[in-house]
Amino acid sequence: MPPAHPLDAVTHPDPYPYYAALARDRPLYRDGALDLWVAAHPDSITAILRHPAARVRPLAEPVPRGLCPGPAADLFGRFVRMNDSAAHARLKALLAAFIQQQQRQGEDVHAPPAWLPAAPRDAAGIDRYLYAAPVHAQAALLGLAPSLHADCAHDIVMFLGAVHASARANTNAGARAEADAARIVAGQAAAARLQARLEAHLSGPLASPALRKLGADAAHAGIAPGMVAANLAGLLFQSCEAGAGLLGNALVMAGRRGPQAPATRRHALALIDEVLRRDPPLHNTRRFMAEPVEIDGQRIEAGQAVLLVLAAAAMAEPDAGWIFGAQRHACPGAVPARSHAADALLHVLGAGVDAAALAARFRYRPLPNARIPQFDFQEETRP
Repeated sequence: MPPAHPLDAVTHPDPYPYYAALARDRPLYRDGALDLWVAAHPDSITAILRHPAARVRPLAEPVPRGLCPGPAADLFGRFVRMNDSAAHARLKALLAAFIQQQQRQGEDVHAPPAWLPAAPRDAAGIDRYLYAAPVHAQAALLGLAPSLHADCAHDIVMFLGAVHASARANTNAGARAEADAARIVAGQAAAARLQARLEAHLSGPLASPALRKLGADAAHAGIAPGMVAANLAGLLFQSCEAGAGLLGNALVMAGRRGPQAPATRRHALALIDEVLRRDPPLHNTRRFMAEPVEIDGQRIEAGQAVLLVLAAAAMAEPDAGWIFGAQRHACPGAVPARSHAADALLHVLGAGVDAAALAARFRYRPLPNARIPQFDFQEETRP
């Protein structure tokens, strides 16, 4: 059976024929059941992304309501990725230049990267590793001291859990609601630690010259150190779920190939590229209209949300880089993400993990936009 709708497609075993048909036959349409506009064709998605009325967050809810008030709300509200203001745009330009410089300095790939955390031994360890490895890699790319990597990875996962729990705050009941409330509490504490840790590091003796320059450039532009620190956390946050999906789907693909699994970095990079084309980690994103707009002859009212199905656009334009976003909020970490995933994949396979066994039993996490395998889970029993 094909997916019932675009959100169902994220966890479908093979949603790509559906995505191709969506881009071809339904470029922009209103889904009443989801209460969303859906844009699936590259031209429709581009028109929305370029429109000044298309915002990353709803005007009435710049921060997820379930995080408010608290350190998690404060941290989220500072992310340039989640904000369209002029001040955030200035910081984003500084961060993009900083990341490009760090990429140029980190191109030596002859030795295994020092950031690699210990390889896991079981399915539960693999699940944790999928989320931890991308944050370790991003922390190393940003020039954070190695002593911070593990703590940052732990707290990013806790904060991410709170963000997801806040989105479910009005839909769950009973034990699930209690579990989500606990996740939000844990995420609040994690956000406070991230903010304090990174702000102290920026002004501390272990900050790299590049980080010190970033702080100085930001100060010259009138941007407070707390805002810079928050957006270092934001870059770690951005790497986490996308990186988890990319590495997890690469493990599944490697396991399905059996003896043909990559043994060299060149082969690992080739497999990562194939995952990005055939089974990417991010399938959609959203925009919220601040005023009425007309796109493709259809009127989208102020306050309405549009689901941008990037995976469908990628079926129509496979080489356009849709999976890492586009326009004002394109991901600046697309290039290192590919390299980091290849390194982590080789590390896991080299440690003797049975990729074929992982590929034979997994499910996708029930997420609205990220396609992330889960290898350790209990089979659901029906009464």
